[in-house]
Parts: sequence; structure tokens; C-alpha cells
Amino acid sequence: MKAKIYRGTKEIGGTCIELTAQNGKKLWIDLGLPLDKTNPNVDYVKENKPDALLISHPHLDHYGLMEFVNQDTPVYIGSVSRELINAPRIFLDFPFIKKDFRIIEPWKPFVIADTFKITPHLVDHSSPEAFAFLIEADEKRIFYSGDFRATGRKKILFENLIKNPPSNIDLLLLEGTMIERENKGYKNEEEIEIALTGIFKNQKNISIVISSAQNIDRFVSVVNACKRTGKKVVIDIYNAWVLEKVKEKSPKLPTIEWKEVLVYKSKSQFEKISNDEYADFRNRISENSIENKVFTNPSNYVYFMRCPSEKFLEALKNKDKINLIYSQWDGYLKEEYKMYFTETINKIKANEIDFNYKPIHTSGHATIKDLLIFSHALKPQKIVPIHTQYPQKMKEEFENDGMKNVYLWDDNKEYEL
Repeated sequence: MKAKIYRGTKEIGGTCIELTAQNGKKLWIDLGLPLDKTNPNVDYVKENKPDALLISHPHLDHYGLMEFVNQDTPVYIGSVSRELINAPRIFLDFPFIKKDFRIIEPWKPFVIADTFKITPHLVDHSSPEAFAFLIEADEKRIFYSGDFRATGRKKILFENLIKNPPSNIDLLLLEGTMIERENKGYKNEEEIEIALTGIFKNQKNISIVISSAQNIDRFVSVVNACKRTGKKVVIDIYNAWVLEKVKEKSPKLPTIEWKEVLVYKSKSQFEKISNDEYADFRNRISENSIENKVFTNPSNYVYFMRCPSEKFLEALKNKDKINLIYSQWDGYLKEEYKMYFTETINKIKANEIDFNYKPIHTSGHATIKDLLIFSHALKPQKIVPIHTQYPQKMKEEFENDGMKNVYLWDDNKEYEL
């Protein structure tokens, strides 16, 4: 078997790995949208045709170019991931991504193209469904870590994998996002929840938590903190729909039926779910809608959102300081990784008169310590860093811990296993 990494040996995002078996069959693992704007070249998507595509989780830097693979290429993906990829498209008036989707389940092996045996391992990540993969072909065993951590609400998955790791791994393709980064102040979701509880308990005006609607662990932390302090969390219709889809696999998940959860029924979003297929959902949105009550007693509420509008903020400013809790990677506030919310949040951050700005976040990725624990447990013949800007630093960290089997690969170069 041969392996090629189209992107990812020296960058975070844009992940795409190709495995070629002796019979010529080609498997792609992830097909992500690059985050690095200095190298936008994705010609490899147009110039090559895999026999199948395997998606680890529904973050754009792992699936964002999936639309461009041939329509007849089967795409293996989890059911929650498929739903979450299409969820935002409902509210953006984008057509659903329609592929030859083949649904995969945790720990249930299957075979791709009569060649590659795949065993998906559910892992702890900031996405509600994320997989690592054991891939077997040509008497070789490759383990692809995908994105993972050991500090979220599903950390038991990390612990179980360490206790019962797959054996005889020839190659470990290991993410290294957190090389040269650290979890500043908050090591896990439990610490996040405690910090939020303290803020909500003492709020004089509304608290706004800035986070992704698909970061379910963070949403649960907010809900738990609201339960402790007698507050209500307010979400938008898109967020409510995300919860509906995730609850199909996680029935204990807080949704709009919980007394702590309310929905702001914006006209624009409500119009997007006018089809008959959303009738029941529309009715439940109406039953659990807050309308504009938040402006009467704002200290009773916490907003969980992606970015507040200036109009919304202006209506609340004169009551007391607004708590703005930024609960995402701080890199998004820098020009090089600028997002649609960057300018708004930086403006709020600089306004100490009207806002109490507080960054409260923990990463969706494994620390160096956990990467080492993970690698010692799997005992692979070779480790190749991916999804990292600092592969050399990662190699040095591993060598300092006694692991001399880290190899640095280059993008677009094929390697024999």
C-alpha cells in the first residue's frame, strides 16, 4: 500500500489523505477546505478520482471540498455528520449536498471497494460525532486519529481507546493541532461549566456566549450553568435544528423541550422552515419561543449565539454591563484567520464601558501530553504528524519522551508502506 497526503503535513485544515492499494484502488480520507489563505491550490480534487471518500467529522476543514468529488464516488460518513453538514444550508438557501452517502456506525467494521477494511472509532472532539479510523489493506494496518481530545464530555472514549488500543499498527497518522498552543485557563468542559456558573450567578444584564451551534459540549456546559443559576438559555432556530438532529443519536441531549431552553423565533429563519416536512418542528418552535421578553428582564437570560447584531446590543446597553463570553479559538479574532464575526467581537472586546469581555474556552484537540499517552498506547511502527503547523516541534517533543519513530512527510509525495 502507498500513502500520500495532499494537504496537512505542515498546516491545520484542508486535510486530505490518499491510500492506494496494490490492486490500484484509491481511498481518500477527508477532503477539507484549507484554512491557509496563502496556498489556496486545490487542483488535486479535480485531477484525481478516488474509489471512495471517508469523512471523519463535519468540520469544514475536513469535508469542505466534498462537493467537488464525482457524483458516483461513494462517501462514507456518520449519520449525524451528514445531517450537520446540510443543516446550515437550510438557512442559507443553499441546496443540500447530495452524494452517494454510505452511513457508518461506531466500531462496526465495513469494507470499501472490496479492498479497504475500515473500523470507525468514535472519539472525543468538539464535534458531536467524530471518528478515528483503523484501515487495513495489503496486510498493513493504518490508524488515522482524525481530530480528537481527552478533555470533553466524551473523554471516556479516549480512556477506553487507551485501555484497549488496536494492535500491530504500521502507521499512525496523528493530528498535532495543539503543538505550540495551550488551553489557557480552562483544561476541560467541567472547568468551563464552573466558570460560566460564576458569571451567570452574578450577572446584572444579559450574558452572551459566542460559540458554534455545533459545539454541543459547550452548549451543555451553558445549559448546566443555567440550571444551577436559574437562568434560561436562548438559541436561534438553526441551533434548535442542530439539536434536533444530534438528539436522534443522543436522546439525553437538552433541546427546546427543556425548561431551561428557549428559542428566538426570527422571521427570516422561521420562513426557511415553511415546508410541510418541518411542520412539527415549526409548532414546537412557536410553543417555546421567547419573542422579545429578553429585553424586559435581560439578567434572567443567557444567549448562546455565533455573533450578536449591533441592533440587539444597542437595545440592552443602557441596563448594565453585558457579559460577552468568547468561547472559541482566539485565532479567529486575528486578521489571518478572519471570520464573519471577527470585527464585531474585537469591537466589543475593546469596549470596556458597555461590556465585560471574558474568553472562556477549551480546545477540541489533544494536548501534547495526551498525544504522547495516545501514541504510547498504540505503539505504532511509524508516526507521521498531520493537521499541524509545527511537525518538527512535534517530532522533537516525541523524541524527548523517548519515541524515535516520528517521520516528517511532505505534501503531494507518495510513500510506500
